Amino acid sequence: MTTLIISNQRTEEMVGDLELLDPEYRLYVGNQAQRMAWCLQEGDVLVLPMPVHEEFLRYVTAALGIPRDSVQVLVPPPGRFGEGVLSQDRLTDEGFLTALGDAVQTHDVDRVLPFHFDSSVAELTRTLGLDKTIPGFGFLDQSGGRLLNSKATFRALAGGAGAPVPPGGVFSTREEAEDYLWERLLSQGHPAILKQDFHVAGFGNEIVSPVPGVDPLGAQRAVVTASRDDLAAYLTERWSWLTDGGRNRVVIEKYVPDSAPIYAEVRIEEHGTEFTGHGEMRMKPVLNGLIVPAPSAELPAFPGFLDAVRRLCHPIHAMGYRGIVSIDAIVTPARSILINEFNCRTGGSTHIHRIGERVVGDDYFEERILVELRRCTFPPFTTTVQALADQGLAYDPASRTGVLITVDDAGASGGFGEYCVVARDAGHARELEQAVEDLLAPLGTKG
Repeated sequence: MTTLIISNQRTEEMVGDLELLDPEYRLYVGNQAQRMAWCLQEGDVLVLPMPVHEEFLRYVTAALGIPRDSVQVLVPPPGRFGEGVLSQDRLTDEGFLTALGDAVQTHDVDRVLPFHFDSSVAELTRTLGLDKTIPGFGFLDQSGGRLLNSKATFRALAGGAGAPVPPGGVFSTREEAEDYLWERLLSQGHPAILKQDFHVAGFGNEIVSPVPGVDPLGAQRAVVTASRDDLAAYLTERWSWLTDGGRNRVVIEKYVPDSAPIYAEVRIEEHGTEFTGHGEMRMKPVLNGLIVPAPSAELPAFPGFLDAVRRLCHPIHAMGYRGIVSIDAIVTPARSILINEFNCRTGGSTHIHRIGERVVGDDYFEERILVELRRCTFPPFTTTVQALADQGLAYDPASRTGVLITVDDAGASGGFGEYCVVARDAGHARELEQAVEDLLAPLGTKG
């Protein structure tokens, strides 16, 4: 069994109009697409939005224990949004389709694993003749992937499943949103988080608060709206952005300051739900890394969170979806856990769990802590790897500890790299993280 892996980290169905994404951010997520190399098995085909250094591919395949020459990497020509995103026009390029068809036949591909199974990937799957081999393809082919990555859909299914969620609602008009925000939250002294229906990693979220000083974790910024007039002015200015030009609804929830964001990743198969893992998301203020497993797993409320995750997966399974689901939640200062989102697609945590399973070992979840850091600046890849090895920081299969470069820093001025610390415990993880920071700081200058 071999797989066509498509690392479409941002699509129109995930974030709306790709043209609204900053060009630098498009390049960042295009570089981020390297993560899915960690999902490779022998014989697979990987489609990336941007070329990747051969040294990095050899590093990843060696860590995974597969021959580099057994896998093929393809990059389609740049499209109307540049090279950072795998937009529809790139996936339908005639020359690319010919090369991809040859690769699929040569490697005897019978599975498709995209980051997001959107309509473009569904059409590509059908074109390649692989639609009959994909579990749940009928659901995905009818825009099921978009449906189950909607925050509004999440609120409806969570309500039906009885999952604990923050107080809030889904709104189609600015007037309804203003009434709810002022009368139910802001006038009572509570800040609120406003979420675009489709976006990722906190980039589509903003916070409004009746008082200053709210730390906007999980959002791009916090705006003080001390009066109803302030709120009305804010909504008038931001409504088009919040609704993607009026095409989508807005999710509004009570914002709980000083909460810790966590997630659970599961896989929905034909027979039911399989648990993959969980972790805590590091926000700075938007997603900037992970801690696996979640430190909050020791809390009394955590088993209830996992039970709610299973209940929430029942309707998703019944709808016909098959694949990865990442379910996000917050641990409040009162130590309760409230679920606030799901994403039915490959997640930003999937590659870390693949590293745990295939590089560290089946017991990684009980015996090790994995800490991922993002937006790091590295010198050239081979220099970075050698420096880690020279300082005794590189991942050591014998001790099953050390540092793995998960994404090479291909940013012209830095800030595109990612790495993962594998440690015995939390204290050891902090030591390794500090040692890497001290090592890379003088090396990471880019011109």
